[in-house]
Formats: sequence, C-alpha cells, structure tokens
Amino acid sequence: MARPLKNVEEVVVIGAGLAGLSAARHAARLGRLVTLFESSGLYGGLVATVGEVDDLPFPGNWSGQDLAMHLLEQAQKVGVRLVDAAVVRMDPGDRLSLVDGEGRTYAPEAVIVATGGALQRLGVPGEEEFAGRGVSRCATCDGGFYRGKHVAVIGGGDGAVHEAMSLSKMAGQVTMVCRSPMKARREHIDKLDARDNVRFVWDSEVTEIVGDGKVTGLALRNVKTGAASLLDCDGVFPFIGLERGSNFVVNDPRVFFAGEARAGFGGTGIEAMAEGVSAAEAAHRMLSAGK
Repeated sequence: MARPLKNVEEVVVIGAGLAGLSAARHAARLGRLVTLFESSGLYGGLVATVGEVDDLPFPGNWSGQDLAMHLLEQAQKVGVRLVDAAVVRMDPGDRLSLVDGEGRTYAPEAVIVATGGALQRLGVPGEEEFAGRGVSRCATCDGGFYRGKHVAVIGGGDGAVHEAMSLSKMAGQVTMVCRSPMKARREHIDKLDARDNVRFVWDSEVTEIVGDGKVTGLALRNVKTGAASLLDCDGVFPFIGLERGSNFVVNDPRVFFAGEARAGFGGTGIEAMAEGVSAAEAAHRMLSAGK
C-alpha cells in the first residue's frame, strides 16, 4: 500500500534529460512549483555521455556533461526540487496521483513526461556477460581504459559517430561496424573519416561478443553475402539506436510528453530542449486557464 498523500506540487517533471531539465527550469521560471524526478542519477540523460554537443543556440564548446550540469544548476537556482526516485505509477482521476519507488504519493496539477530513451541492445550472446568487461555504452566514461588499444563501435548514426570521435582521441584503433549506409550527418562522417586511426567494416552485423573473462573480439556476419568473420578488439561500444523510455500510456490533457518520450521526436539535443520548454509553456497555460 502506498503511503498517504505527500508533497502537493503544481508541476511534476519525470526524467532529467535535456527535455526534462529544460521543462523543469522553464516551468519554475514561470512561477510554478516544480518537482523533478530522476531515478538513474544521470542528469542530462544520454547527452551526459557525449564528448561535444553540436548545434547549440549559444556560443562555446560544450561537452554533454557540462551542458547537463549547467541546466541542472539553472533549474535549482529557480527552485526546482529534485527527487532521486522513479515514478512507478500514474493514476488519472479528479486529481492526478503519482507514486514513486519509495511508496511516496504526489498529487500534481500537471505532469510532463520526459523519460528520454535507452540505448538499444544488440541482443547477441556475450553482451550481458561482458558488460563492464569490454562492453560499454559511454566513451567519455570508459574511453580512458582503452588508450592505445583497439575498440569497435557498432552503428552508423550520430550517436555512434560521436562515440567513435571521442574514442579516436584515446584508442590506438577504432573500427566502425556498420550494417547499412551511415545515417549520421555528412559533416560528422567526414570528420570521422579524416581520422587516421579509424576504419570501417561495412554491411556487417555482430552475431556474438567473444572473450575469456573480458572482450577479445566480435563475431561478424556480412548481411549481403552471409560470410562470417572475426574482428579482434579489446572493447565494444554498441550505439545502434534508441528505445523510447516512457512506460506511461496516458490520454489526459494534464499530462504532456516531451523529447524521446513523445512519438515523432526528431532526436536532436536542441529539439529536446525546445520541446521541454514548449511542454512547460503548455502546462502553464493550462493551469492559468483553470484559475
């Protein structure tokens, strides 16, 4: 049984990625009482793992972690309250009711769901077995362990290219394993292609991550010919796409979705921030109209 009602808030934001941080900050600047939930402790979400964020609407070079910390500090300055817990249930009714992972219950007037996305798994043997022992999803976190070594990055989107760029500054050799033509922006591909220690394996997918206590290589299959091969490497960084992180299916005018939690999201950082601000504006207008 959930504990009795506690902490009545005007706006609750679920998820502290770029969309959630932007939404919480903007709603608080509009004068709303805001509580921001983040269960992972990774403020900024996946952007916090990016070495450099492109296309920001303000000057300077920003790492993903620096950007996340800046937005978090700005949110705290305008009074956003942080709760390090997951929201495990949302019940619509005359008043919204939320329950967090500690059994605490909240009754906000509006909710912004900005739960972001999770990196897709390869779903191959060895992926779970070697997690933390050669399988990583954060170049800025773990790249230092591979100085002078050979790493493989799986994928061909912007996320994979960013990982490969970061790793190329530390690793001796970076191999991009691409199942299909790269989907990353041309300018990013060109920068990566110009690195002397980066090479590409095309038309190939991973069938197994192999090793003995730690990663020693990848079993590959050519998707056009079916030919099998083995790529020797010391580490593997899978970046094959994102899965929506929201488990909330709510059709309620008091609940707003932003960023990766929203179907049709474009996928860029600037869009996530803009959608967070837009969701905060929409929630504010709804609450103002009801008074």
